[in-house]
Amino acid sequence: MGISMEHNPKYQLGAWRICSNSNSLISQSGTRQLDNKSMQLLLLLIQNAGKTVTKEQILAHLWKGKCVTNDILSVTVSKIRKALDDNARHPIFIKTQPNEGYILIAPVKEIKNTASHHISKTRLLTLLVVCSLLFGTFITGYFAQPVEESITAKLNIDSVAVLPFDDLSPNQNNQYFADGLSDAIINQLSQIKSLKVISRYSSFTYREKYNATAIGDALQVEALLDGSVQRLNEQTRITVRVISTQNGQLLWSNTFDSNNQNHFQLQDTISQVIHTLIHPKTNKAALQSQTINAQAYEWYLMGQYHWRQRTPHALNKAVDYFKHSLELEPDYAPAHIGLAISYAFLHTFGSWGELDAIEAALPHINTALALNPNSPLALATQGMILSDKAKAMKDSTLYHQAEALFTRSLNLESNATTHLWYSILLTRLGKQQQAIDHLRQAITLNPLSASLKRSFSHLLKSMGQLDAAQKVYQQALDLEGNTTMHPFQSAKVNRYTQASILAMADWHADNTVLFTNCSSIEVCEQQVLAYLSVGANKAAEQLLDKMRPIHGHFVYSMNLIRLSEQGNDEQVLSNIKQRIARIPYTQEAHLELANAQFRAARFSSAKNALLKLHPQWRNKSTLAHIEITADNYPAAILLAASALYLNDKKNAEMLLNKVHIFLQQGHVFDNIQTQFSLARVASMLGNTQQALHYLSSALGMGWIESFNMQWWTLQNDHLLKPLQDMPEFRVLLTKYNKKRQTLRETIRVKVSK
Repeated sequence: MGISMEHNPKYQLGAWRICSNSNSLISQSGTRQLDNKSMQLLLLLIQNAGKTVTKEQILAHLWKGKCVTNDILSVTVSKIRKALDDNARHPIFIKTQPNEGYILIAPVKEIKNTASHHISKTRLLTLLVVCSLLFGTFITGYFAQPVEESITAKLNIDSVAVLPFDDLSPNQNNQYFADGLSDAIINQLSQIKSLKVISRYSSFTYREKYNATAIGDALQVEALLDGSVQRLNEQTRITVRVISTQNGQLLWSNTFDSNNQNHFQLQDTISQVIHTLIHPKTNKAALQSQTINAQAYEWYLMGQYHWRQRTPHALNKAVDYFKHSLELEPDYAPAHIGLAISYAFLHTFGSWGELDAIEAALPHINTALALNPNSPLALATQGMILSDKAKAMKDSTLYHQAEALFTRSLNLESNATTHLWYSILLTRLGKQQQAIDHLRQAITLNPLSASLKRSFSHLLKSMGQLDAAQKVYQQALDLEGNTTMHPFQSAKVNRYTQASILAMADWHADNTVLFTNCSSIEVCEQQVLAYLSVGANKAAEQLLDKMRPIHGHFVYSMNLIRLSEQGNDEQVLSNIKQRIARIPYTQEAHLELANAQFRAARFSSAKNALLKLHPQWRNKSTLAHIEITADNYPAAILLAASALYLNDKKNAEMLLNKVHIFLQQGHVFDNIQTQFSLARVASMLGNTQQALHYLSSALGMGWIESFNMQWWTLQNDHLLKPLQDMPEFRVLLTKYNKKRQTLRETIRVKVSK
């Protein structure tokens, strides 16, 4: 195609500008980063655009004869597709040629530089000069040679973000090593209790040119640590800088030169120097780490990449990579930790039984702690596994052991993941405010993490703060956008709509591997509830037949739906009471209880349950003095309805009118449910025509029964009872059921492809 092989070329690929010098893809929607191997592969495909590049050619070009599996190649291609927003099933950039290789199918052109010939000559001369200087100055072993004098003997900072190091090598094939160096420094600095160190997930958002002050404001840190890596043949030069975020001033810099091939030892040497610079009293002997086989370390990093994806397929791959690593280095504690995490997650995100996953994980985490008793991550991982075992076996002793492990881990290192796992344990113990505190600390350390925001939203929902949960979930979306898992993740905090159920059906159709055997039980559970919400029972049953084992909370939801269909409100009430006896701290369940009591015509009990859920309401002289919020308005509506049936009409109407005014002010995140709630309020007030208007508006906006949040149907909604005998209501119900029928047929077509 006539594309040149000049150093650091740039290309236009569709809407993307490919910048090989910075491993970046730039479009109007933003900038995406690739690791070095992924960029090399993309460039190889570009240089052979329109032609099939075989797997053998790619492996020979990128890994130059090293023993590499096809899995690593698949991961590399997946990274490129993700960066380009490409779809393997319907590709617009890279098409897979089965059993052969890959082909770039999109048009591509080189962005010409009129001065390229002059620049290439200049670069060649510069490279010759650099080579001369390097060979004249390198010596065997490691040493530090300051480029600039230290401004202070100790950096007086309380917070830092370690940015990804730049690869300035002539061939730019060392980003993998550069990122590993940044990780090593983050791990070392995280051990300083007095220092706030931003997680890699947030700090790695920033590559290339940046504004130090802007990053400081975004991450709330006093300093940035960055650097560069230059490698030529066997020689390595690494430059490290510390920069103030207040004014962009250089606080410290140093250069490390080496001609030793043990790059892991070089990483440790540099990270220990940085650690000592910020914390001079550190015991240097405590910072020493083992030297491991390079291939074992590469397998370990691949395992790390995969378990962080948290999908069944990726977790199984992570298990394989960690096992490969341990075959070469049986005493490598981090690989044992990674393997333990992967096994544990195969229950949460896969289809393993809970105890099966725990029993597979425990030997490896025990081995890791025997090898390194003071590893913060090993302690936290054991805490996470014991917390899961305590829940499965209802063993409070294990909870206390897990809590002690988390506390010990956090005393050694304040880590975002540890705070997250500890928050889960605290939630199980009913210490929800402490759980929120730890999640907030995790977010402070990792402010750009969408997964932490999602976890925070789930916790808020369990505390009965649904509106706050939905707003936090939206923050996660703002950080990460609509990921592949978005339809599933959204259903955990948001009500279904007609559009969201269609999106879930599309996701089902596009991810047949995931649903063929229900490799993630949690995902299939949400899918079943969505299908049942529109009466797509056959599609739901097809998934149910494949789901083993089924989680207890899902069995509970299915039983409520079945009992409601049978009109057995008393048994629904009994089931909810049993759940509250097991988890009395869950406010979400207490609101369920009040709804069940109301539906069973136990209005006094419903009122008392609501006052127990909101004890501050007991002290109000009248219900009209209750403060309405976006989180408590559903409970306020139910309280007013209960009062109405208890012949406290005056108080009930005052509260209902107050809720009506509040809902019209636009404070609630879910606009569709707002319209539906207004219909309920108007119905209870006897304003039937207004109620029908609001109900029609909600249905027109896409309202649908949501069995992830309720167990009753529109036809027997307890707060719309005054409408249910009206002809106009039956007309709306008929139209609504026709829409559900259309949805069922659409789902059938999509999932049967």
